[in-house]
Amino acid sequence: MQYDLKVFNTMSLQKEQFQTRVQGKVTMFVCGPTVQGYAHVGHARTNTIYDVVARYLSHMGYEVNFLMNITDIDDRITNVAKQQGVDPMRMAENYTRAFLEDMEGMKIFTVTKYERVSNYVREMLGQVASILREGSAYVVDGTVYFDTSTFPDFGKLSHQTHEQLSLRPLELAPKKKNLIDFALWRPVSLLEGKFDSPWGRGSPGWHIQDTAVTLTNLGSQYDIHGGAYELVYPHHEAEIAQAETITKVKPLVKYWVHAGLVKIGGEKMSKSLGNVVTIRDVLKKYDSDALRLYLLSRHYREDIDFEEKDLKRMQETYTGMRAKAKLMEERRATKARRRDSGKVLASFYSAMNDDFDTPKAIEFMQQLITDGSNEKDQNQVELYYESLRITSNILGVNFFGRLQ
Repeated sequence: MQYDLKVFNTMSLQKEQFQTRVQGKVTMFVCGPTVQGYAHVGHARTNTIYDVVARYLSHMGYEVNFLMNITDIDDRITNVAKQQGVDPMRMAENYTRAFLEDMEGMKIFTVTKYERVSNYVREMLGQVASILREGSAYVVDGTVYFDTSTFPDFGKLSHQTHEQLSLRPLELAPKKKNLIDFALWRPVSLLEGKFDSPWGRGSPGWHIQDTAVTLTNLGSQYDIHGGAYELVYPHHEAEIAQAETITKVKPLVKYWVHAGLVKIGGEKMSKSLGNVVTIRDVLKKYDSDALRLYLLSRHYREDIDFEEKDLKRMQETYTGMRAKAKLMEERRATKARRRDSGKVLASFYSAMNDDFDTPKAIEFMQQLITDGSNEKDQNQVELYYESLRITSNILGVNFFGRLQ
């Protein structure tokens, strides 16, 4: 099968031919959760999307190194811990374990490594010091700010000029040089002033946490950076500015692949708004396969407005698909010579090659199951069965009691 994958790149706003920096290998980073509560359906969607991306790339023959960070240093964690009267680090660790359990429940097995950012404070301190030495940062009353005027490309990913970004100022502070400068280190105590630094006791800024994880594990350049599109500015812009200032290597990332949000009633599902539906609550009522199908039924760059009635409908659809797949499995000629499934799967591959168009891929899979369950020729049923096995493994949806 000839793969001709094209991926939409936020940096160019175009679909680009996919070609990795190192032949046969993919390096990939996705922004993980801030662990101040249980993971919700928004996390499920984001991580299911990139799980399918990794599955498809692996199917194409790539060796995929998929890294995800877990943000366990954050003022939101401290605030929730104070409200609950518990230790913030212990609370973060408990929710980290719960998150990993939820990922397993969602059949997200492609992540090579999860890294807690709290294990990278030494790297963060070194990177902040490096940026200061480059003259791209300054210290004001114990806060270290990145000086965005030293990085002309700041705003390139969000396609905005410094002047346009100044209309959306970050971290309002009277002594900052520029409205869009952002903190690398803060004297405020996200974890009760847990960390010592040359600039006083304090905590790292949010953006430098991801840079510490990626530069340490993936080096100065990698192939794919994923995350929800709401992170483009300021978070991903800041990652670019920090990393490229430190390494002097451009570009940091070859393909910026951003996903849409899960909303409820038109508003983003988020812990801060209190409108979350947790993964573990959903999986008490519905199969993870049905939830995956539901989350993949909309193109990854589009938002989904979550309604349980739609998920319930998808559960019914999945149950029907599974029954037909079981019938196909019973009719297959297990001793027949396996045939090339490439022609049968041409439409599936065409959908996946077009920027991971999972809605079309699911439509094809549904038709494949219908055709296979109606087929009388056992040898032909075997071909449909083999084709369904391939598609189900790529989408991470189980029809046969196991993923093969």
